[in-house]
Amino acid sequence: MTNSLVERDGLFQLDFDQLERDLADNAVKIYVLCNPHNPGGRVWEREVLEKIGRLCQRYDVLLVSDEIHQDLTLFGHRHASFNTISPDFNDFSLILSSATKTFNIAGTKNSYAVIENPALRSQFKRRQLANNQHEIPGLGLLTTEAAYRYGRPWLSELKAVLEENIDFVVNYFAKEAPRLRIMKPQGTYLIWLDFSHYGLSDEELFRILREEAKVVLNRGADFGKEGKGHARLNAAAPKSILEEICRRIAAALPQ
Repeated sequence: MTNSLVERDGLFQLDFDQLERDLADNAVKIYVLCNPHNPGGRVWEREVLEKIGRLCQRYDVLLVSDEIHQDLTLFGHRHASFNTISPDFNDFSLILSSATKTFNIAGTKNSYAVIENPALRSQFKRRQLANNQHEIPGLGLLTTEAAYRYGRPWLSELKAVLEENIDFVVNYFAKEAPRLRIMKPQGTYLIWLDFSHYGLSDEELFRILREEAKVVLNRGADFGKEGKGHARLNAAAPKSILEEICRRIAAALPQ
């Protein structure tokens, strides 16, 4: 089941009352958290993570924290890994992450899990063996180590470029397509675009984008029914390409 986020003040927020009802009424066993959030770019604050942890603790729910975009926090926001929030939470949580998103090395196929609870770690390893997923690719291990050991200067430059690109997209559409609402990300290189004020069906919206703008974006509905009328734009592109994408979208939308 899905615990739908709510949009408030230009950001996704958690409805904690609804989350508690979902956990209490549906015998939920695992809660999957995405931090930073994809596609909304939300970097969850420590107090939010603590509230989530307390609810999972109360209802005996295993928390899986997907933190693959952890190194891509922007505009002064800082990522807090779930296993740093409270020692109380380490018995029922695990962290999943990878260097592949940050350093564009997905082809090396490497990721890792951080599991503080020894019993949970053993259970995780047994399941890996059963699924034949226990082998570590040598190239992936080398590239991950190199990225984390030597990649900090490059990452700092990358984040500066991403912030510039995101600011460009936000400012351009505010001027050229003011009905298009932008959720400015606090992290990741992904921008959530809200086309709902144009009153278009998803079919018509993506026909316009594909056939008139000649731009292909990720459909918002691919992330859940709440994403209808939305799309996801990747800002990790050369500035010239991003400028052309924005120009085409604005020109193709109804005035």
